Amino acid sequence: MNRTTRWLLLAAGSLVVFGLCVWLGDALLPWDRPERVGAGAGAGAVLVAVLVAWGSSVINPASPPPSPPPPPSGATRITASGERSVATGDNTGIIVTGDNGTIQR
Repeated sequence: MNRTTRWLLLAAGSLVVFGLCVWLGDALLPWDRPERVGAGAGAGAVLVAVLVAWGSSVINPASPPPSPPPPPSGATRITASGERSVATGDNTGIIVTGDNGTIQR
């Protein structure tokens, strides 16, 4: 079964669960009709959200990111410096970014 079919089945199942909750709320709750339908719709929305969250994790499982390749043999490991703050006497907060020595304030 491909991914599209699984998503369509999840959507159809979600609609059935939502409709069933609205119908059960209308049939079983003792309040006026708008409150019964609203309570059923609220419960249905919560159940559908849980169903879709579970289904999406089953359909598209998260895979860990690939590990970086090892450094070449005999080479020193290079680490990027990123941004760093440079202390100045007047505390102006100069940031050196590593873009060819460009200094930004």
